[in-house]
Amino acid sequence: MLAAALSALVGLAVTIGGARVAVRAETEAALNQARTQPAVITGHARHVTHLFVADGAAIPPPNPSHPGVPGWFVALIWDGAPDILLPAPGGQWLLRADPVDEVAEVWSDTVALAWTALVMLALLLAALHVLVGRALAPLHGFAQALDRLAQGQAADMPTGDGIPELTAIGQRIAHLDRELTVARAENAALSHSLIALQDQERAQLARDLHDELGPMLFGIRVDAHAIARAAGTGPVPAGDATARADAIANAAAGIRELSRRILNRLRPMGLDHLHAADILRDLMDGLARQHADIRFTISLDDDAFARSEAADLTLYRIANEALLNALRHGRPTHVCLSIEGDDQGVILRVTDNGGGLGDHPPPGHGIVGMRERVRALGGDFTILTDDAGLTLVQATLPVPLSSPQTQEHHG
Repeated sequence: MLAAALSALVGLAVTIGGARVAVRAETEAALNQARTQPAVITGHARHVTHLFVADGAAIPPPNPSHPGVPGWFVALIWDGAPDILLPAPGGQWLLRADPVDEVAEVWSDTVALAWTALVMLALLLAALHVLVGRALAPLHGFAQALDRLAQGQAADMPTGDGIPELTAIGQRIAHLDRELTVARAENAALSHSLIALQDQERAQLARDLHDELGPMLFGIRVDAHAIARAAGTGPVPAGDATARADAIANAAAGIRELSRRILNRLRPMGLDHLHAADILRDLMDGLARQHADIRFTISLDDDAFARSEAADLTLYRIANEALLNALRHGRPTHVCLSIEGDDQGVILRVTDNGGGLGDHPPPGHGIVGMRERVRALGGDFTILTDDAGLTLVQATLPVPLSSPQTQEHHG
């Protein structure tokens, strides 16, 4: 459309420019003929007005009017020419250029050309309106499909009516629909798993409190009542008082240990005061003492820690859960924990030769929790088992190195 408009303007400019040159050429030729052929003066000369001016009379001014032609158009076509005076008995002949008929003819041609261009432009605009409307009609279907996707509904993808670009857009929207369907299913499964995990945690806390804390508190109460009754009836034998006191102290120590386990399960207390690498080393030392028949090895890159509190807590949770899974669900003779970091992130690996979980472990065993912790930081989580029974739990966290001030604060 723009090209057509520019073409019309260029054509009009060329027409006016050519007419300007032609009018001047014809007018100058007519003036020269009238000057060199005096006989023409008494007859009719095209584009030339002749007037006899008596001696002593004033030369009349030119008449700029051109009937039916706008003044601005006359100025475009004709900018005038000097008068010619020829001596004659009793006065002189005035020859003056007057291309009024030629200017009127050019104006008529220009008006016709302009109307033709306007009609063609209107037809072109109408055709473009129809063509663009038909080409963009599938976009309405795309908008409806996107609205349905936003509402969580399945969307029927438009075909694009054979237009390659719109067909490609439709294919991408269809791919987005499939991805959103998978994501919604995963989110639903995750919500269900998180609720189940919360219920499991609550049930475990309830069992710990009921099975361990309850009996210990009951024992303290029994021993305290026994001491009180004995004191009320007379002197308490030293041996009996000591035994009762030892029982109360042991129960208190048991309560303290139970509280420590529960609090560590909720949040490792040492992370607020110690380096995460030191806590993991203590964890491995404790497991090695409890399982003397298993060889535990650990390789920790201190630069992998103190990047963020969330990253340190995630590393601890995943390492702890993966190590416990290796011991609970397999019979390993060697368990290895390694954590290494670079400028871009951290990689945690827990390997064991117990062949416990396999490539596709069932829900539970903390797998969902580990995977979602890693995803929350934008990382990747994988579990692999080879034919020899070697299991690898790997977590990659895209956590870049912190500034020196941040590392010093956490360290």
